[in-house]
Amino acid sequence: MTQPLYYEQNADGSGFAFLGSEPEYFRSLAELHQIGAEFFPQGYELYLVTAENWQELYDLGVFDNENDY
Repeated sequence: MTQPLYYEQNADGSGFAFLGSEPEYFRSLAELHQIGAEFFPQGYELYLVTAENWQELYDLGVFDNENDY
């Protein structure tokens, strides 16, 4: 079963993956995929967090500490 992996990405390709209560920095999309494979060996699906969807995701509890991997 795949797990959702939420992330923010900057214009230069770097960004942060949201893993439980701690954001995990990545330098490139390839590094983001390495993080995904490490934390979710059964599979993951990427979800980009934007200014437009942040509030909705927040309201759904995506960033709550109790949603740890």
